[in-house]
Amino acid sequence: MLSLAARRTSRRAAPILRRAPLTRRASPPRVHIQKLSTTAPQTKNVALRLALAPYAALSCFPLASGAAALYHSINGDEDAARGCAFFSWTGWLSLPATIPMFLVAAPYTLLCDPYERSLPDKVAKAWGRCTTTPFFSTHVEGLEACEKQLNGRPAVFVANHQSWLDIYASFWLDWDRALKIVSKASIFRIPLCGWVMSLIGHVPYDRSKPGGHVVGACEKLVENGASILFFPEGSRSKDGRLKPFKPGAFVVAARAGCAVVPVTIKN
Repeated sequence: MLSLAARRTSRRAAPILRRAPLTRRASPPRVHIQKLSTTAPQTKNVALRLALAPYAALSCFPLASGAAALYHSINGDEDAARGCAFFSWTGWLSLPATIPMFLVAAPYTLLCDPYERSLPDKVAKAWGRCTTTPFFSTHVEGLEACEKQLNGRPAVFVANHQSWLDIYASFWLDWDRALKIVSKASIFRIPLCGWVMSLIGHVPYDRSKPGGHVVGACEKLVENGASILFFPEGSRSKDGRLKPFKPGAFVVAARAGCAVVPVTIKN
């Protein structure tokens, strides 16, 4: 009887000994912690990809221009190769230039300098000068006498318009003077380029609408210390001859009580 009782107790105790290791293997909290630790890197990766997506898309432009420059160079068309190389070079420079523009210049401008916006203006001038230097030189005559007469006061600059390179030539006018350019509104819709132009404070002009809104915006900028650059012909001259001027620049100067500075651009 004693031996039978011993056998029964051993049979009942055996299942208890088998279940004990099962309770030790189960560890749900560890699995949960691993899932939580992987969500943060995934969020960072998605944010990084979204931030780099515009740069990846816009890099297609300088890549295509560089390929076109190589194609024209092989075929012996040096003028076309030079033009495409210029587009490629300015495209590659614009991509890294937007980093200090958005990370440093934008917060400072919105908080401390909403009108002249001198810091993003200097970044744009540095980019423009670095773009043109390998391809052609720009000489400015009469700048010292002009600045001496203006004595730091804002003014309305008016220039003839022969080429899209006139914008790059304007970057050499004065390093310390914040110059806002009146440009057609369609350029402001170009991704990254339009954002930078808006940040600098350039003035969009919609040709399908009356120019009263442009005059008002420019007048406010001049009253707060910024200078304006107009191309009063309204569009580029195809034959190099000076076209009739539109009155907007002179209306702004008359209302703001500032000087008008004529600028002649020669190729």
